[in-house]
Amino acid sequence: MKNIKAFAPATIANFNVGYDVLGLSLNNIGDEVELTFNDTNENKIIQIINGDNLPYEIDENCCSVVIRKIQEAQHDFRGVDIVLNKGFAAGSGLGSSSASSAAAAYGYNKLIGSPYSNKELVAFAAEGEKIACGSAHVDNVAPAILGGIILSKGNKPSDIIELPIIDNLYAVTLYPNISVNTSDSRNILKTDVPLADFSKQVSFMGTFVASLYEKDINLFSDSLQDIVIEPIRSLLIPKFKEMKTIALKNSALSFGISGSGPSVFAIAEGLENANKIELALNSIYDNVDISIQTYINALSKESGARILN
Repeated sequence: MKNIKAFAPATIANFNVGYDVLGLSLNNIGDEVELTFNDTNENKIIQIINGDNLPYEIDENCCSVVIRKIQEAQHDFRGVDIVLNKGFAAGSGLGSSSASSAAAAYGYNKLIGSPYSNKELVAFAAEGEKIACGSAHVDNVAPAILGGIILSKGNKPSDIIELPIIDNLYAVTLYPNISVNTSDSRNILKTDVPLADFSKQVSFMGTFVASLYEKDINLFSDSLQDIVIEPIRSLLIPKFKEMKTIALKNSALSFGISGSGPSVFAIAEGLENANKIELALNSIYDNVDISIQTYINALSKESGARILN
């Protein structure tokens, strides 16, 4: 095999109750990475589609950094030409660098004969996150590779837990086209959390995990509350309170911030409710001078990285 094209999805990190440890993959939006052996010992970024501000330098682009890490681990330095096709906006809060990193890791692993399991690829993909965001966190790259809802307490395979999914759930995401820097979004967070809030947030996380195993939709809905991060980060997102109110009025099971924002998400039971929520969220921005993009994705364990050719 000389050429391969891989896809990895956008993701919702944190998912309200799991700050920096929980993530959900989205199925029909994401990035494509095409890799071709170039008969040299050098990796080259040949083209970046829909990513005008992304670097072509191989030491600065998350795709080439991830591939280089795998090459170093394999002691195999056959060079590849890299074409990256961005399927959604960088800085959207939907795991942009993670989708690219995951697609690069997944695709290159397949290109060289799959020496690593999908869980082993998470640590390599996290190196792309380190280049893009400053830290090798895995809450986006793990679900981008594996699909579904992933709980990660580290980047070793044994640290990555694939959680069950309740049937017939949909994620409705809305991206307002504004800039929210991840580092700024982190810097505004409080470093001290009242003990009562900490205890309650831990109980929400435990209840959330229990709801998945018990397939209890009411418990699922009740648990997805963020009383620590959301009250602060929501201030950076225009019309957040209005969107949350109208989503819940239109039968959303939960509503929250995707990653560090500015994207937001609602979870709906059934496609009909998801469509209704999407229309309601769109209406909030009818008279606002900010362009938006909305997506609907079914929650599925089969929504991770995959080969396209």
